[in-house]
Amino acid sequence: MKRNCKNCHFLSKEYVEGNAGRRLNFVVSEEERKQIELQEKNPIKDYYSTECYMGVWREGATKKDNFVELVVKKKRDNCFFFPYQGDMLFKAAEVLQKREQDRRELKKSNMYTRIGLWVATGALLLNALITWLKFA
Repeated sequence: MKRNCKNCHFLSKEYVEGNAGRRLNFVVSEEERKQIELQEKNPIKDYYSTECYMGVWREGATKKDNFVELVVKKKRDNCFFFPYQGDMLFKAAEVLQKREQDRRELKKSNMYTRIGLWVATGALLLNALITWLKFA
């Protein structure tokens, strides 16, 4: 699965109530996600504005990008990507995304620890070999 906004669970559509000004966010459905690439435009803009639920981008905030470029083609290395899961709410996706990010960071930290242990082991073995050669 490509890491783009179309495949991210946090792709959302926002509706602003005119009389109360409340902002309501909804997950973009599977069918709407398919229509994005087929139509090469925003299939849901009649009633909603499209945005990243986590606040990375919002349609209309960047005038230079067209919608397909913004959602499908743009490579984002600094975002909260979490694969789209049909009926999951945003709050659950936030918690799971955070857990996955923590797991990746811990895995990376453990890798550096293992490398350090291997270097230390090599240095000890080399030191023992040099000491043995001096006395032999």
